[in-house]
Amino acid sequence: MRTRALVYPLVPKSAGWLVPGQFWALPLSDGSFGCGRVVEIPAPEHRFSRMEFLAGVLDWHSRAEPTTESIAGAPCIAQGRAHIRAITRTGGSVLGHRELAADHIAPWLFRGAHHHRNSGVMHGCAPIREQRRSDEHLPVLSTWGYNVPVVIAEARFVTRTGRWSNTCM
Repeated sequence: MRTRALVYPLVPKSAGWLVPGQFWALPLSDGSFGCGRVVEIPAPEHRFSRMEFLAGVLDWHSRAEPTTESIAGAPCIAQGRAHIRAITRTGGSVLGHRELAADHIAPWLFRGAHHHRNSGVMHGCAPIREQRRSDEHLPVLSTWGYNVPVVIAEARFVTRTGRWSNTCM
């Protein structure tokens, strides 16, 4: 149970400092921003490290850093396991918090590998059952490098010429 009050901006030292719903800026090459979101903190028995969390990249793009109000209603376009350095090396700090339920965001269903043998299906980071052939439509839960959230947002929102895409808010 968290005993300290969180003050934003917050530079997390471990995933223990994170709360689902927190968000951070994803600085893009053209000076605009995407937004990363903390989707889930895995239970100790389901995580590889105390630095790990389930991250999401929002379908959100702006000339200004994200705020609690500006990200309202933005869904996730990607989710994956991330290290807290995905926050500290890209946006630098957690900027605030907005309840995930307010935006209808929850951990996705994932499969553990491309092939169904010796693999499971997970809800977020929690295993729920063995994978079947019929689960091929589910995304594979990947572990992201520190810059992957920025790469995802960059691919979604910044054109190859460096000009603003028409999806910018």
